[in-house]
Amino acid sequence: MIYDHCRLLREAGYEAWPVHLGHFDVDWFDHGIDPLTDAEALAIMTPDDVLVVPERIPGAADRFPGRNRVVFAQNQGLVPAAIAGGRYEDRGFTDVLCCSAYVCEAIADLTTLPRHTVTNGIDTTRFRPDPSARQDGAVLYLKRKSTWRLGAAALDRLPGDVAAAIKPVGLPHSCSQAEMIGFYQRADIFMPLGFPEGFALPPLEAMACGAVVVGFAGGGGLTHMVDGVSALVVPDGDADALVEALTRIVRDPALKERLRAGGAEMAARFGESRMREELLSFARLMQAR
Repeated sequence: MIYDHCRLLREAGYEAWPVHLGHFDVDWFDHGIDPLTDAEALAIMTPDDVLVVPERIPGAADRFPGRNRVVFAQNQGLVPAAIAGGRYEDRGFTDVLCCSAYVCEAIADLTTLPRHTVTNGIDTTRFRPDPSARQDGAVLYLKRKSTWRLGAAALDRLPGDVAAAIKPVGLPHSCSQAEMIGFYQRADIFMPLGFPEGFALPPLEAMACGAVVVGFAGGGGLTHMVDGVSALVVPDGDADALVEALTRIVRDPALKERLRAGGAEMAARFGESRMREELLSFARLMQAR
């Protein structure tokens, strides 16, 4: 999402750079942006620039100038350990930028700083359905957090008729964006298993690609996972409830198709245009200081 923010800011005429603290590549999606090393950033940054730092590494800000120092909060679950009993304002931060209204509210008691929201969005010209590719009964899930094992356990406990009707597909967290779009488009059902989540992009991406979403929302996923409307939502970590929800969706094709349509409608509300508008509003606020 940091790369998406930089791209949108550049398209609007701002100078924006991701900075890598170490040697690694962000190569799982096409972004067209060359990052700066920390040394390169230090060489060009001035106190008038805005510094944005992920919520989990507030100490990374210590070496950089910038009067406006912003925490980018993408997961409320990472904040307590990051501040270790203190507050971001104790480290000189001036603002918190949140990826969802859920995160903004969830961390309200952990900071007195102004909290701003730029809601995550997706490129719906890329994340789109391909009904000809969809495989009936294919249940896709990602092994991106250790909680994926709860989904595997639920799949092992499905009633016989339900187990016979599905084809589980478990993916490691190493696919490119283009590969993921293909998997989403082939999926009949997507099972989100991560928690906590600040926004939960994968289920939204799956909805946009035509998959029916059944699983954990992780908190932030409730932004777009509305139970019975755009998804079947079960309590985080409740494998028994997941068994029941999967059974229900497999045995009720009409419900499945209603949720598929509801998910597509929901995903359309979270395109890049909304994210761009909110991001540029935040950028103008920073620029005016």
